[in-house]
Order: sequence, then structure tokens, then C-alpha cells
Amino acid sequence: MTMSDGRLEFKIELRDEAGQLALVSREFANREINIETMCAIDTNVAIVTTQTVQARMALDALDISYTATKLLSQSMPDKPGALAEFSERLADAGVSITSIYVLSRIQGATELAFSVDDLDKARATLNMHESVPP
Repeated sequence: MTMSDGRLEFKIELRDEAGQLALVSREFANREINIETMCAIDTNVAIVTTQTVQARMALDALDISYTATKLLSQSMPDKPGALAEFSERLADAGVSITSIYVLSRIQGATELAFSVDDLDKARATLNMHESVPP
């Protein structure tokens, strides 16, 4: 398993009317912000990107309130039970996973991005070291 971080999850709530997701995605596109993954259920949307300053500027320009949460990444074998082992390891340490995304599945590996209620404890549990930006 390999680990890294540097992504943020932006949680927003859109108005319940046609075109709201189009409005946000167009603003991101105009600013050349890559959406790595997202989840939308009804009017609740979570967008994951590494272009965090630009994403904040885009959402501010649209006057959309948001919360931003740091995500960690983990690559694990793409096999039955891998997610169970990963989540049990964090649970046994008292760490709650608050969101999780599949970023990719390629060549027998699955890369996840996830948020937790205790970053330091999660890093220690998963033997992660905080990366230092270049």
C-alpha cells in the first residue's frame, strides 16, 4: 500500500433547480480546475480537487458557501476484503472515516481519497508521513 495527500473535498449545497451543477462545473472549467472525483446526492455535492486555491476562488465568485476538508490518499490491492481491512484498521484505532472516494482502479490497485475525524491518528495508524510541499 502507498499513501499520499494534498487534495481537498469541497462540500456545497446547491439550490434545487435545473442548471446548478452546470453552473459550478462551467466555473471550474473556465478556471481550468480539474475535478478528480465528485459525488452528488440531491442538492448536496462534494468535489475533490488538488487545485484548492482556484476552487475556493470559483466558489466564492459564485457566492456558494462551502466547507473544505483535507483528504488523505491510500492505494491498496483491488481485491475482496481490502477495504474491510483498511477501514477496520482505522476503526480499531478509534478513527472515523467521514468520506471516501475511489479515484482509480488500475493494474490490480485501487486508489482511494478519504477524510477522517483525526488526521494525526490516521497518519500514525497507517504509517503515513506528512508530505512537505516542494
